[in-house]
Amino acid sequence: MVPPDRHPPDSMPTEFQLTPTDSTVMQMLGDWLKAEILPENWSLFQGQQNRLPMPSGSHLVMQPTTRRPLATNSHDHDEEGVTISQPVELSIRLTARGPESLTVLSSVSTLWRDRRTVAWFRHRRPDMAPIDTGPLTQQDFTSAEQQYEASATLTLRLIIMTTLKRPAETATALGMASMVEATLTTLLPSADH
Repeated sequence: MVPPDRHPPDSMPTEFQLTPTDSTVMQMLGDWLKAEILPENWSLFQGQQNRLPMPSGSHLVMQPTTRRPLATNSHDHDEEGVTISQPVELSIRLTARGPESLTVLSSVSTLWRDRRTVAWFRHRRPDMAPIDTGPLTQQDFTSAEQQYEASATLTLRLIIMTTLKRPAETATALGMASMVEATLTTLLPSADH
């Protein structure tokens, strides 16, 4: 598990990096959850497969699950290059563990599409917007110590407007050897053939 403020840096060169990055999206979601929903005694983590045991105590794990393009790319050209934009639906699964797991995720589900939440995201990241949630499901979870723990999951969906900036492609010279003259007689079939 990785706390939401300890994301590994994105490794792509900045001129080819999608924004917002996964790190940014997860940080924004974690900030909203901590500011608006999670009780003080709850921990928040970003999930990943790393074979570490689950933390003790009540906690919430966030894990991105799917990215679905919603439309064809748009291209905006300027002097420096082109900005390619694409709206994407991003799904993030929340898994809550602890005695109040259903209550906490019910609160998340209720507030996710509330106008206050939409305004919270719009104020901080206008390229991100909550759209809806999946069903809230309760699960049986048995810890490594063979103890039952309350557990629930909820999938949040949000739209992010991803952008990718590419430098301008320019030609500084064109050699005449690369051009071939075409004449009408070479393009038309002759009557003799």
